[in-house]
Amino acid sequence: MDPLTNKEFKEFIKSYEKFYKDITEISMSDFGESLIENDFKMYSLDEMCWDCKLLEEDTPKTTDALWFKESLDGKITLYIIEFKFHNFNNPNAKDMLEIMAKDVNDSELEDKYKCLSDKFKNNLRKIKNYYGDEVEFSLILKPIESLSIVIPTLYEQYCIDKGIPQKDIRSFLDNIEKRLIVFVSHYDDKKKHNKSKQRVQTMDVGVENNYRRLEKGNIIDYHMIYPSFKFSYFLSYERLV
Repeated sequence: MDPLTNKEFKEFIKSYEKFYKDITEISMSDFGESLIENDFKMYSLDEMCWDCKLLEEDTPKTTDALWFKESLDGKITLYIIEFKFHNFNNPNAKDMLEIMAKDVNDSELEDKYKCLSDKFKNNLRKIKNYYGDEVEFSLILKPIESLSIVIPTLYEQYCIDKGIPQKDIRSFLDNIEKRLIVFVSHYDDKKKHNKSKQRVQTMDVGVENNYRRLEKGNIIDYHMIYPSFKFSYFLSYERLV
């Protein structure tokens, strides 16, 4: 199979013009609040995925946005962007498991939970130890499926729609720089006791090792997690504006 060229890759991405939207819209949550208000435009990868007939039956997990730049020497850098709108002050399932496991194994609360067997208590403790943070899990899974499944399948659909022969997009993706950028809900750094800040820092540590493995496996080449208010800084740092 012939390799995909930069020109052909750009034509493929730009064919999704109807999903070329500003960040204010792409980063909008289900309840109508935008994580970032900025008129910079990218491609809404979620919507590109939903529009693909080949992905209708089993929609993969995708990052929210897609962007690329081409340097003067002809090198393509691909950005996959995730906007994680999450109230880190709210307890998640892992937090609740921690509380439950602590309570049912607390000797002072033994009478309250006497109906629970020791086997149940031990199983609950095991589940608590193995259960991962759902935010961390989604942040790990999305870049893998976006690059390994979604973009190649979108390209396959593009070739079918255009009636053109497919070229080797997987080798193309293997040989360009792929940058994963995650923007998360910001927190008030001035508060002395800030559960939200602590949660974000814990999440950073939780995904860091996994992202390093993605880099070693050539799934991504670079990653960065930013608080949402640093989007303009990101654009400037990456020389996208």
